[in-house]
Amino acid sequence: MNTGISGLDGLDEEKLSEIRENAARLSDMKQEVPVEELFSESFIQRHTKFSSIGHLLKAAGYEGSTDEEFDEFIQGHTINPFIVEHTPFRSWQDFQELAVSAYITKWLGL
Repeated sequence: MNTGISGLDGLDEEKLSEIRENAARLSDMKQEVPVEELFSESFIQRHTKFSSIGHLLKAAGYEGSTDEEFDEFIQGHTINPFIVEHTPFRSWQDFQELAVSAYITKWLGL
């Protein structure tokens, strides 16, 4: 079967069933994914020179400890120049979008 989606060609019914089940569980999630889970160590190490999202944020100047402080730091575009300089991404949003895509791909079992 050629789906046009990378990673889906040649899957058997059992694997497709597993992907369907994982997709259903993913769509039922009601909570936010923790930053450390979304930006896994392997993701950070693959796309930056840092070992974890914590190290990246600290190097970017983030000193907060609450969700509100984190949101303010990110939404205030304080991090964008750092992301541009230290990663192959043009913005935090681009960085986050790839992390979300990688997270979903992993969650689906692809």
